[in-house]
Amino acid sequence: MSPNLTVGYMAEQINRERLDGIASRGWLAEEAAVTRSRAARPAHVPAMLGTALMRLGDRIHRVAQVADAPTDHGALPAQ
Repeated sequence: MSPNLTVGYMAEQINRERLDGIASRGWLAEEAAVTRSRAARPAHVPAMLGTALMRLGDRIHRVAQVADAPTDHGALPAQ
């Protein structure tokens, strides 16, 4: 075999292995979604709500800090 043919053949083998790996992961994800119990889904909701409340609390805390910050009225442009 010529060097170019050998490199092309090896590249094709690597590509096939990569595509096979991607396909098997996709199949595993589909199988997991099908076989996953329905009871696991509601358990996800409290975690999402907790995360949303934490983000809301952080946002309120940041807004309160900005509102409490002293302002230099001389630095504001005249309107």
